[in-house]
Amino acid sequence: MNQNELSEENKQLKEKIAELENQLKEIQNAARIIKAAFENYKLDVDRQIRDATKSTALRIVKALIPILDDFKRAFKYYDSDKDLEKFKLGVEKIYEKLLKTLENEGLRIIDASGKFDPFNHEAFEKEERDDVEEYTILEVIEDGYTFNGQVVKPTKVRVAIKPRKKEENAVNDQQNT
Repeated sequence: MNQNELSEENKQLKEKIAELENQLKEIQNAARIIKAAFENYKLDVDRQIRDATKSTALRIVKALIPILDDFKRAFKYYDSDKDLEKFKLGVEKIYEKLLKTLENEGLRIIDASGKFDPFNHEAFEKEERDDVEEYTILEVIEDGYTFNGQVVKPTKVRVAIKPRKKEENAVNDQQNT
């Protein structure tokens, strides 16, 4: 290669380098713009989540305020024992209204009929019985609830268990004395 050819090739390489440097600057600028847009997007999503949470809480509070007012009215009109039946009916209506409001938000009472389910029930008491199948729920002590399908409080129940054999009872009685 002669000097002219080398000079021409050098010139072409410098032009190519300049072109590549310009492309690199454009890519870097685009990356900065994308990064800034993403940061703004994250801030916007965080703000939307905060706003949605506040909005949900506000909606629930607004739904519960009339129930508070109902309680206040019930207490105001309860003056004597003769009003006890009216008071009881009023409180029952308030309970139903509160339950309906919470059900509208996704709360459900857990069904506690039939067999004991450890995922939904808590065996608060056990009773030896031979007239029903073992682990049959005998009584609901306290309601349990799910919220949008997730157990938030298990139902406290009294559950039937098989009676211990008389020999076991005698041994246990002797050990306890």
